[in-house]
Amino acid sequence: MKKAAIILLSTILILAMIQPTLAQEPGRDFESAPEIDLSTGSASLKGSLIQEFDHYYKLVGLSSGVKVRVVAELLGTGEVSGFTTIALYSEKGARLAGSDQNLVKGMKLRQELTYTLGWAPENPRPILYLRIGKSKGALNYTVEITVERVDDAGSGRDAGRDPSQALEAPRAAPGEPATFTGYLAGERLGDDHVDCYKLKVILEPKQVLRVIVEPSKTMRLKASLLSADKFPLRSNKSVARGMPITLQVRGDWLPGTNNFYLTIDNMDGKGGEGSYKVRVEVLKPVNATATTTAITTAPAILSEEQLRYILIGVAVALVAIAAIILILRRRRGIRVVETGEEWWGGGWEETW
Repeated sequence: MKKAAIILLSTILILAMIQPTLAQEPGRDFESAPEIDLSTGSASLKGSLIQEFDHYYKLVGLSSGVKVRVVAELLGTGEVSGFTTIALYSEKGARLAGSDQNLVKGMKLRQELTYTLGWAPENPRPILYLRIGKSKGALNYTVEITVERVDDAGSGRDAGRDPSQALEAPRAAPGEPATFTGYLAGERLGDDHVDCYKLKVILEPKQVLRVIVEPSKTMRLKASLLSADKFPLRSNKSVARGMPITLQVRGDWLPGTNNFYLTIDNMDGKGGEGSYKVRVEVLKPVNATATTTAITTAPAILSEEQLRYILIGVAVALVAIAAIILILRRRRGIRVVETGEEWWGGGWEETW
């Protein structure tokens, strides 16, 4: 009896939670739309459009890093056919996603909408509006709304679009790579098309920082690595859908924790929707032996010091050669004079 009482009480509580949503009186416009709380993860709606042309619902209890899925089943009940609409709108009334189809009496339609919410620092608790409408005729509808978490780096929210909104990623160190996952929405399927992360990496001078981004099979991504002062260091993109991206850089890092920014985007959704995985790792610098060997194998290349000594030697040799030539010229001039005197003297004696 005790167990049966517990089951009965649980059933009553569940029905008490569901019934207000099912019996919720729809609004006729944005201002009169009733609130549908999705913080529990789901909600169900049902209603009929006979005299009215539109029913509105206000979806609350949302946050960035969630995908809202709306599945509606529509049944035409009027004698006159007409177009039906199911659409999601932003808090400001802009249409975000929707479907419009013709519906005749006895016809059943199943329509599905999805929208992924990106991070907006000025609006951490976004609101969506659901509209179900018709142009003519009449219809009955049932709607199932579910919320799926697609947050980034296990943070419970979406990563921001730029370094000022960056989400801090797990720390990486030599021998301790950091890994995390993220999600981007497809074209017209959400406003989450760029994710930015702040990377904290423990480095020593000359070590190599390598970042690998692996998109799901349906995605093409671009990735950029920036320094702490937002200077671009490396940039790359997927050659094809599902192909990984590698960003690698070596530098004279300050010993200890160095900060970087990593941005990942899917070209405004054109690269496809899905998840990706990031791996941040620190590699040892190229060893001295390998570097020395590389230089030794090219004997034709002289060092700067060797070239300096050779130039000094050439200069000294040129000075010495010039001095020798000058001395030889002076001696040759003296001999010519002496020979001349002897020749003139000998000639005088012969004449005499």
